[in-house]
Amino acid sequence: MRLLYDRNKAAIIYKDREYSYKKLLTGIKYYSTLLDIKKDSKVVVYVENRPEIIQSFFSIWEKQGIAIVLDAGYTPEQLLYVFNDAEPEYIYATNKNYKNAVVAKEMYGKDIEIINIDDIVVPKEFRPDNYELNVDNVEDTAVILYTSGTTGNPKGVMLSYKNLLSNVNAIKAINLVDETDRVLAILPYHHVFPLNINLLMTMYFGTLVVILDELSSEALRHALREYKISVIIGVPRVWEMLHKAIMNKINSSWITKKIFKICQSINSKALSRLVFKKVYNELGGSLRVMASGGAKLDPEVSRDYLTLGLPMIEGYGLTETSPIIAFNKPTNVKAGTVGEIIPDVEVKIAEDGEILVKGANVMKGYYNNPTATKEVIDENGFFHTGDLGKFDGDHLVIVGRKKEMIVLSNGKNINPADIENEIMKGTDLIKEIAVMEYNNHLMAVVYPDFDLIKHRNITNIKESLKWEIIDKYNVTAPKYRKILEVKIVKNELPKTKLGKVRRFMLNDFLKGEVVEEGAEGTVVNQQSKKEIEVPEELKEIYTTLKENIERNYDAQVTPDAHLELDLGLDSLDIVEILSFVESSYGVKIKEEEFTNIKNVLILAEFIKNHGGTFSSVEIDWKSILNERIDINLPKSAWVGKLIRIITMPIFSLYFSLKKESQDKISNEPAIYVGNHQSFLDALMFNQAIPMKMMNDTYYIATVVHFDTPLRRYLADRGNVLIVDINKNLKETLQVSAEVLREGKNLVIFPEGARTRDGELQEFKKTFAILSKELNVPVVPFGIKGAYKAMPYGSKFPSMYPIKIKFFDKICPENLTIEEIVEKSKEEIESWLMR
Repeated sequence: MRLLYDRNKAAIIYKDREYSYKKLLTGIKYYSTLLDIKKDSKVVVYVENRPEIIQSFFSIWEKQGIAIVLDAGYTPEQLLYVFNDAEPEYIYATNKNYKNAVVAKEMYGKDIEIINIDDIVVPKEFRPDNYELNVDNVEDTAVILYTSGTTGNPKGVMLSYKNLLSNVNAIKAINLVDETDRVLAILPYHHVFPLNINLLMTMYFGTLVVILDELSSEALRHALREYKISVIIGVPRVWEMLHKAIMNKINSSWITKKIFKICQSINSKALSRLVFKKVYNELGGSLRVMASGGAKLDPEVSRDYLTLGLPMIEGYGLTETSPIIAFNKPTNVKAGTVGEIIPDVEVKIAEDGEILVKGANVMKGYYNNPTATKEVIDENGFFHTGDLGKFDGDHLVIVGRKKEMIVLSNGKNINPADIENEIMKGTDLIKEIAVMEYNNHLMAVVYPDFDLIKHRNITNIKESLKWEIIDKYNVTAPKYRKILEVKIVKNELPKTKLGKVRRFMLNDFLKGEVVEEGAEGTVVNQQSKKEIEVPEELKEIYTTLKENIERNYDAQVTPDAHLELDLGLDSLDIVEILSFVESSYGVKIKEEEFTNIKNVLILAEFIKNHGGTFSSVEIDWKSILNERIDINLPKSAWVGKLIRIITMPIFSLYFSLKKESQDKISNEPAIYVGNHQSFLDALMFNQAIPMKMMNDTYYIATVVHFDTPLRRYLADRGNVLIVDINKNLKETLQVSAEVLREGKNLVIFPEGARTRDGELQEFKKTFAILSKELNVPVVPFGIKGAYKAMPYGSKFPSMYPIKIKFFDKICPENLTIEEIVEKSKEEIESWLMR
């Protein structure tokens, strides 16, 4: 059977250089002369994506050997694992990884010849006997591919020529790709998806392949425009990256956003292509097929591409199935599915929902591992994929990975990937997320985009992620799917080379153990990392800071411990530390500058670079609050009074507002603290206090609720003090202190944000610090019914009775800050539970 021949045309373009089929075949034939092997001998291809990987690969087939294609980034330990398992006779390497091959050979201790392709020069006088590549028996093993997998050690998947050609012929049967196409190769060839579809298929069809040597948006755009690419095959990460860039531009204007919505509802490819022609042209103007595989693509991403008139199709398969099992045809795309089953393949859904596959595409088995082979291929020849699925007509839908499904004690089954995708849609602050079960509830392990966090001057990472991202998801999620805990990590999550999270490693990852790629695949090194050395010139400052933090915040300081994520310091703690630095070293650090200072070692370096000299000074909240600042208090309370008058009949008739224990309202300045149930709370408080008291009553509110000029104007005339949790917290505390010193009242909702589920949240201690240090009483008040009347996320309130109740004032004398917080919360909580 003829697989490859001279077509008298260009076969490859790499770094703007063309390689003809004749030149490619000449290289293949010459490379084969370097191999002294018998039929079915094994040769490793350890080469990056470049023309030489094609010559290396096909030279093995020319000699009737078996190609083992490995990741060019494999470590010596990983190479050793393959050497021991497969016992290859040769390995093709490059200048980039030659040393790794040498080290692996020395550890292996057996004979294996290393061929450095960068040392190979095809003699000008070399002439092969023919310019074609033939295969005698399609049942022979063609390749062995080692799966990185999401669990356990890699296994060598044996694929025959027949396995591989079953996929190629399926694509040919529907004319998805032909010799006139130009295919962009962006995925490494050590994965079966690009190896079979981007390499074998293109060479077999006579299609031009453009190999991208770097995966960047600029390189991608250049290749698309320069070479008029008609087919791109990628994994979801590529398409999600491109999708985010396109949709950010569309959503930046209400006009384009509206047009997009209209096209979405009309669902006409011709109209979308016309309306979004600019987007199409930005991608080269020749795209005919955008194919996604390797992992599940978010259905919304797929639908958005179709709305843009872009030819996105999704397929499904595994290394063990060569890889394609199903794919969407361009003429019959159904977003959210992976398409129709390819010819000569049978698929059935087992009783437990697992996808079972039988056909010409199913592997011969795992090399050297008959036990593992029997575990996945049953006596009827069906391969058990480990994926859960269902049929939507003729189209297959992937539900999730069988081993990754979370089964809670209440029997609820949860696919963590669905939750992860939903959360990722609403933010660009998260780079990676994994949802896992922890103590019988769902926990999100989050690796943030620290560069973006720094760019946006976000100092309170936990608060920003919790309230603005995770809780937004929780609002609409069913109770059993809510994220009840968030763990923020400083390092990337353990993943396969295709970017799939290795969930079985998350527990060890969270324990701080070092996750590495070793001879047995991905392993966990039980030895902890060495502590960073503190430079001699920083030791004195570092030690002083370390002792101060450990003494005051019950934290174990190391040079690289993140101040917030590792030491658990919150915004108030940071204010204290910055005040200590300013008073003790004379170095003033703005809170927004603090985003660059991640740990105590960097803080010590900052102090040294800014000329700080230590002077022993005791810092407490009294001294911080007593610092005099120039403040401009809100101009008046007329907006609040006007709103009170307008809303009075609404609260009275629509909500049947009941005001209890108004006699508890203090005649002296006080701090009023209450639970935060809804957008109505401050308005309700205004209804409950005497009108004249409004002139002397100020409110603490977060900046996110006053993010427009009009809202800020109203706040300035409604006695509202605006707080930003990411900067100026110290100044906000000092302004609050000044308000109280002037004999005014202060209203604070110490939960920090409205409840997302009706439950009382943790009380932050800001109000208690002010009460204790300024000797101002706290008057707790409770709100009931407001959450049901207008829960978080609702745009219009429902008719539901609400009530507000005031409690006895709490005098700060003889109480600690913690006791003030506890007494205030207990008073409200016990009333809510009655």
